[in-house]
Parts: sequence; C-alpha cells; structure tokens
Amino acid sequence: MYLTLNAPDLARPLFRALSTHLSIGLERRWRLPSRRGGAGLPEAVWERVLAMETEERRQRRLHPLSPLEQEAIHALRNRQWDGLLQLFDRRKVSGVLVWNGYRGRRGLLTLAAQHVGLPVVQFERCAFPGYLQAGLGGTNAGSAHLSGHAFQSTKADPAITDWFLEIQRQRPPRSLLGRILTRGRTEQANDTTESGLLPARFIYCPLQVAADTQLTVHGGWVPDMLAYIRAVTTAAFTTLPHDISVVFRPHPSCAVGQREALNEALMQARNAALASGLQGDTAGRIRVETAGSSATLLARCESVVTVNSSVGLEAFAYGKPVITLGRSFYGGRDLTLEAGDQVALNTALSDPNKVGFDAAAREQYLTWLRTSGFHRWPSGAGDPAAAALAAHVGTLIRAAAGDGPA
Repeated sequence: MYLTLNAPDLARPLFRALSTHLSIGLERRWRLPSRRGGAGLPEAVWERVLAMETEERRQRRLHPLSPLEQEAIHALRNRQWDGLLQLFDRRKVSGVLVWNGYRGRRGLLTLAAQHVGLPVVQFERCAFPGYLQAGLGGTNAGSAHLSGHAFQSTKADPAITDWFLEIQRQRPPRSLLGRILTRGRTEQANDTTESGLLPARFIYCPLQVAADTQLTVHGGWVPDMLAYIRAVTTAAFTTLPHDISVVFRPHPSCAVGQREALNEALMQARNAALASGLQGDTAGRIRVETAGSSATLLARCESVVTVNSSVGLEAFAYGKPVITLGRSFYGGRDLTLEAGDQVALNTALSDPNKVGFDAAAREQYLTWLRTSGFHRWPSGAGDPAAAALAAHVGTLIRAAAGDGPA
C-alpha cells in the first residue's frame, strides 16, 4: 500500500493517474491521522520538526515562535506522529508517496515513514514543462540520481538545447500573481529590450521564493535571499570589473518582501564600499529589474549567479555560464561553477570571462534529464506516461526494500 497526503492540486490528478497502474493499492490521504495517548515524538525528531517550523518562519520574516506556540505545535505533532505510526502498522503500509516531503505535515509524514523504515518516493516540479521529478531521498539536490554522473554515458541529442529553449518560451507563469504581472508588463518588458535600458554588460541574479526548500534545505552557506543579496553585492563592490553590472530580478510570487530585502542589502553594500574607499554608485553597479521577463535577462546577460534556482538550469538553453552558491542538482561536473563561500564568489566575479562550462556535457545532461532523469507528467490513467511513471515508482520502492536495483 502506498500513502500520500496534503499534495498541491496538481498532484491529486497525478496520484489518481498512478493508482490504476501500481501493483499495490494506493490509499490517498490528504490529512494526517491523529491519536492521543501514544509515546509521541522522539526528542531527535522533535528537534528536526521544530527546526523546520522555525526556518520556514524565518524565511517568511514572521515573528519567532513563542514558548506557548512551540508547546502547541509539539502537542499537535505528537498526536499526528502517533497517528501515523498506528496507521502504518494497522494498514500494513509498504511505502509512501509524497509531494516535496521536506516541511510541515508532509515533512512529518516523511520523518515518520523513515523512522519505521518505509521507503519514501518524493515528487516535485522540474524545469521541463510537462515533466516532473520522482526519486528516493528527496527532491532537487536531495535526489542522488539527479546529482550523479549517470548522464556522462548518454549520447547527446544535438538539438536538445534548441528543444529546451523552445519549451521555456512556451512555459506559462505558475502563479496567479505571475500571470497578472506578465500580462500587465508585456509592453514594458518589450520597451526595456528595444530601448536598451538594461546595462550593456551585466550578470543576472534571479531571486527565489522565500521559504523555498531549495534554500531552507539546500542553500548551504547562503540560507536565504537576504544572504544571497549580501553575498552578490559584496562581490560586486569588491572584485567585479567596473564595466559589468549586477541585475537582480525579484521573484514574481514574493516581489514585495524581496524589494525590501534588496533595499536593505544595497544600502549596507554601499556603506561598506564607501567606508573602504570603493565606488559606492549603486545606480550604476547594481540594478533591480522588475519590468523585463526572465527570458529577456537570460538572453542578454553575460552569466548567471544563483543559489540553486531553476533559472540556473534554464541558462543552459541560452549558453550562459552559471555560478551556483548552494547545492543544486545541475551544479558542478563542468556544468556550472560552484562557489562554496564568499571568497570563491569574489574570485569568480573578479574575472567573469573565465567562468566557463563544457557545452558537450550540458547537452549530455539535458538529454539525460529528458530521457531518464525527469519523467513525463501523465495527463490521466490512460496516458502511457502514467504506466511508465508507476513502473518507475515500483522499481524505486522495491530497490529501497532491497528487492531489486534502483
């Protein structure tokens, strides 16, 4: 039996499509069970749960949890933990399917399943429209197969970059806010491109969504967007050549809070630059672009600096060098330059022309993602992609149970 819960609306039809093809029945649950009187969370698990709750609030710039709030969350999670363990035993659950099981109730589900030794297959969006991730151990950088070297034996499709570029052009904005902003700024974005208002040479720095698990789990030395902005502005004022600018683009889904973080970081960077006797002209050195599209910036930039945004992978389609600061599934391996600290970033930006990549390796990687790394999103149970994805999930479950290869 497979179990999942609390998935976004897009995941509900996904699991319905899979259910008819799985060899073991799929029991869909959208709420956590609750049980009173059990042993409750082990202390080590509670520490992880509390860390997830605390980090999400910090990313969203909410007030810290008070002792009373922590006590309430602890009581709730205790009951849910005991309910899950009872359910696993009573229903003889053999594995768990979960959508991005890193935080909140989905994070608790993942921890409970791992606690009793159940395999957990996690799903997540990916940079290819019409495809998704599915793997053991996590999503994005947490998915070992995406971060490995299996792609190096793949024969590259010479047209893969053109294909990737074309599907990026066809990608619809994900959020309602993104669709509204896109419609409202179409003419403005075109004006920006045609009038050449963007700097002649610039590095594109896309901001990511606050509380994104890419940051909270895989951010490394850059745990949030404020730290990212500070890292980039520090490098811009200390080592970046003066004929190159930095262009930040707030994420459409949380642009307001990010604009405040940008203003705060830019002021600090300017003051630090002036105190060091450096040029503090933020208007010329650093720009915040809200009018143009990400595609416009990718097409015109010199290179991309990101923590681990999917924009970094999208830059492959435009033939742009990429510097990644956190853990990213597409990082390293001659695909991107990984900067592990501020010194490494400063060094990389001191001569951006030396930041290169292996174009042939990127073609191999993109081809491998399309054929093996990612999976087609089934439109329904009758879609052949549903049977293929179900077979992949079954293989993962059996491999995790020691009954076959991964």
